Amino acid sequence: MKKNFNKKEYSLKQLILISLDYKITLISIIFISILISFISAYRPKLIQKAIDVHILYKDFLGLKNILILIIMLLFLESIFHFILLYMSNVLAQNVIEKIRVLLFEKLLHFKNSFFNKTPIGKLISYSVSDVETIAVIFNDGILLVSGDILRIIMIIIMMFTVHKKLSFIVSLTIPFMYIITRFFQKILKKTFQEERIQTSRLNSFLQENIIGMSIIQLFHKEKEEYLKFKSINQKLMDAHFKTIFYFSIFFPIIEIISAFTISIVIFYGGFHTIEKIGNVKPGQIIAFIFFIYLLFRPMRQIADRFNIIQRGIVGIERIFSILNSKEFIPINKGIFRFEKLKGHIVFNNVHFYYTKNEIVLNDISFEIQPGEKFAIVGATGSGKSTITHLISRLYEIKKGNIWIDGRTIQDIEVKNLRSHIRVITQDPFLFNDSIVNNITLGDPSISIVKIENMAKKIGIHDFITSLPYGYKSIVKERGGLLSIGEKQLISFLRIQMHPYSVLILDEATASLNKELEKMIYHATNILTKNKTSIIITHRLSTLKNVDKILVLDKGHIVEKGPHQKLIQLNGYYAGLYRESLKK
Repeated sequence: MKKNFNKKEYSLKQLILISLDYKITLISIIFISILISFISAYRPKLIQKAIDVHILYKDFLGLKNILILIIMLLFLESIFHFILLYMSNVLAQNVIEKIRVLLFEKLLHFKNSFFNKTPIGKLISYSVSDVETIAVIFNDGILLVSGDILRIIMIIIMMFTVHKKLSFIVSLTIPFMYIITRFFQKILKKTFQEERIQTSRLNSFLQENIIGMSIIQLFHKEKEEYLKFKSINQKLMDAHFKTIFYFSIFFPIIEIISAFTISIVIFYGGFHTIEKIGNVKPGQIIAFIFFIYLLFRPMRQIADRFNIIQRGIVGIERIFSILNSKEFIPINKGIFRFEKLKGHIVFNNVHFYYTKNEIVLNDISFEIQPGEKFAIVGATGSGKSTITHLISRLYEIKKGNIWIDGRTIQDIEVKNLRSHIRVITQDPFLFNDSIVNNITLGDPSISIVKIENMAKKIGIHDFITSLPYGYKSIVKERGGLLSIGEKQLISFLRIQMHPYSVLILDEATASLNKELEKMIYHATNILTKNKTSIIITHRLSTLKNVDKILVLDKGHIVEKGPHQKLIQLNGYYAGLYRESLKK
């Protein structure tokens, strides 16, 4: 419990520290809140004076002046409320904008393992709906709670200047209000947490089902997925209903306490006035009715806003859990940077696993010479792609060493290392943008003329110009306008526009028709020329001209050497080769 409280407290502290970057706005909000608190608390005192001094003694000129003052104060209070609301929104949006940037910047540097274990829908929920709760925390939460507390303090001080005994009577209700508020806060915190959990589950479920809709339809699983969605949606609705139920109980209780307090004040004041004992005046009783209304309104609002803060805290805890996460690959000071990479790669007794019970690479050692064409083959799950992920440092090795041009991979700056490595996968990722923007990736130094010349060289210019808008054609989400082979051709051109020293082809020639396959082989020969190339493929017939082949089985190296030599061994590779010829 203490750990959770510290986590909550730390998240709020971080949020407040970020808001301190906008000191002028924050100071202005505090100053305006003080003014509103004073005006609000002073009005009942003026009403008491109007009744007890001017009305009772028929001082119409004084009454007129005091009414003008009350109207002016009401007008000023309205203006200050507008300014307060506007400035608190400005502050909230500035903080949200900064947190979104910090969050996305953090995600850009996280390890792949983080994304493997965190559903996309959950991350979207964190980055969008949870971040939006920060606006609620500022606008209806922290800032207004601070203003309400100031107003309560001002009202209590002003009450004692009007009548001390009546003030003591009203003050006796404050502990009851506190106890009731705390009780409902604890209950509501649990319901808010349940709301956020179910919202996150719903987002993740929708994300996954929308992406996999074709599988659902092809396997006739619409009904099953519909029932799952209905169940999750029902749980979310139930969580909301719990919140509504507790709020529905809380507010009437506050109203009852408020009405009871007013009744006591009227009875006490009326009794003393009728019996002509004490010094309670009619104006003081009326003033205290206003005081009670003004006192209980911010008290009720504080309870309401604390609940809003509780709801928001659940969101900001999750946001700051990402911002404070250590899932990124650390960048050490004094780290090495390559101006140019030769591409000499050495694996020395490398061990790797995603989970401790499932070893993916076990004591792997091999060497790739600069400019060498190096192939990695093996059955699915043998660890082929994992090796390329380790070279790109998408994952960290558990044991052993990887050397690149004589430097251990941990000593090379991650950004610098990746700038020398390019990867083409079986299904390359394209953004929902034009072909030219997918190729340049926002680099203004890459001209359209340069792109067209390289496209002609690798043989894909005619294909691009055959599209409705040529290089300006929008490829749609994940490159949906294009086939897998066409996306690969675009990715080949993209790579050629960005300098590199090591090229990784991960099943880049799979699932292609003959025409596209011919174009890709031509492009591959251009891309791999004088470059260290690592080729992963199940099409073993394409490996006759590579310099060396590494054969993996269940995370172990079973054979290595050129194609012809491995065929002559008539071992594991030869068996794989014969199987591939049958397909």
